Amino acid sequence: MMIVGLRKKRLTPAEVLQNALAQGKRVAPGVRLYLQFGSQKIKQYARERGYLEIFEKAGAELIDPSCGACINAGPGASPSAETVTVSAQNRNFPGRSGPGKLYLASPYVVAASAIAGKIIEPYEFLREPEPELIET
Repeated sequence: MMIVGLRKKRLTPAEVLQNALAQGKRVAPGVRLYLQFGSQKIKQYARERGYLEIFEKAGAELIDPSCGACINAGPGASPSAETVTVSAQNRNFPGRSGPGKLYLASPYVVAASAIAGKIIEPYEFLREPEPELIET
């Protein structure tokens, strides 16, 4: 699963991943979560806010700005027709990111799906825990 082109307003995976870590969860076995920054400036922005540590603790693999999966090059491109990719990139025509199945989703959905190991809605990682569940 890949989230590409992280920009200041799209650093939303940090919230999903931080909440997953609070629940004792990380990227599911057999799943790879790639986070690619839109620029070095955005990577610095993420570093200053502590996002890099959250991403790494959750099991994400961080990629510096460059051409990548959206041109079928580098991490995040599917290696085989059996591979399923869930990506926040903006290109999904056949073969663009490799021979596998490609689903486009929001960064929230990509991050939550990487934790779950299947495509899911991100709600369980976006809401605050119920107070009565915390106190018991």
